[in-house]
Parts: sequence; structure tokens; C-alpha cells
Amino acid sequence: MTKVVFKKENGFWSRLEINGHANYANFGQDIVCAAISTAAIMSINLLERIIPNRFEVFQNDQKGYICLENICYDDIDKEKVIFIHQIFENLKDTLLEIDWRSMDMLIMLISVK
Repeated sequence: MTKVVFKKENGFWSRLEINGHANYANFGQDIVCAAISTAAIMSINLLERIIPNRFEVFQNDQKGYICLENICYDDIDKEKVIFIHQIFENLKDTLLEIDWRSMDMLIMLISVK
């Protein structure tokens, strides 16, 4: 099962962590893991285009782990902050759709402080 954690602090998205394998199929053939990874990587790449070098990403493909954290919002204009929020919301919605279609092979937690 894949666990996804979104963290939001003071109204700003601050962390995304995805860990584990869906176990829908064998490693390397799992279309659910591929869908989750694709959605996450597309979102991270989009963030890198709009706010380059303003966050950290750690990943381990063998363990099915990717983590985005330490987003620096200093001096980012309001339009980009809104776009960051939309990217996180879109990823959350996409992962919920993947979860629904894959028969609950995903656990999603959202922490808001």
C-alpha cells in the first residue's frame, strides 16, 4: 500500500511525502505505482519551473519514496503562491481518483496546522 502525506502550515503547503508500493502488480509492472509516481513527478517538475530552487526533493525509487519539503515562500508573488496551491490541490484530487479506481491501494493523510 502507498501512503501519501500532505502537510499544510499557516495556509501554505509545506510538504508532500509518498512512501511504499501499491502492490497492484509486481515491481516494475505496477500501473498504480506508475500513475502515482507520474502524478507526483509532474507536480514537482511544474513547481520547479515556477519556483526554481525553492524546495528540496528526496527520493528512493526502490523503496517507492519521494518527499518534497522546505518550500521557501519568501519573496514569492501572490500569483505564484496561488499557483502552488492549485498544483497541490490538483495532485491531491488526482491521487484521490487513482485511489478510487485502484480499489483503495492508497492511504492519504492531510495535515493542516
